[in-house]
Amino acid sequence: DVRGGGFSSMAMTSLARGAGLRPFGAVQPCQSVRPVIGRVVCQAAALEVKEKKHHPSPLSHEVPSTYAIVEIGGHQMFVEPGKWYTCNRLKADVGSRIKFGRVLAMKQDGKLTVGRPYLEKVNVEAEVLEELRGPKVIVYKMRPKKHYRKKQGHRQDLSKFQIASIEA
Repeated sequence: DVRGGGFSSMAMTSLARGAGLRPFGAVQPCQSVRPVIGRVVCQAAALEVKEKKHHPSPLSHEVPSTYAIVEIGGHQMFVEPGKWYTCNRLKADVGSRIKFGRVLAMKQDGKLTVGRPYLEKVNVEAEVLEELRGPKVIVYKMRPKKHYRKKQGHRQDLSKFQIASIEA
């Protein structure tokens, strides 16, 4: 008997391997193998695989009839009339209307116009809805072996605005 008699665990595992025994919970190799178009597929491994959730972009459904690409605070944003967006804090009061001057491109009535670099005669007007703060980001600085630890939090100031109109 392998279990009795004071065998060490190393000797026991080597004896078990030699006898073809597997430890409890070990996976049995696939017994039935069938060829599928030049490949060998294990039936045991052919369990139902969950499909990955596909999150389409807003543009994959349909392209809006009127939109503009505007540069706001160093970021380029794809904006449509009637929708709201957030960006870094704007120097405007809540409820005021603002005009974005850096319009890179605009599509209206099926015609796309691209600026070099900006479009001069395009007005993109928005209304500032509220001023808010973004999620907290933890900034942790550490120097190993020096007893230097510094933990700091940061929340970015943001502005939420709604596009009122896009006119050429």
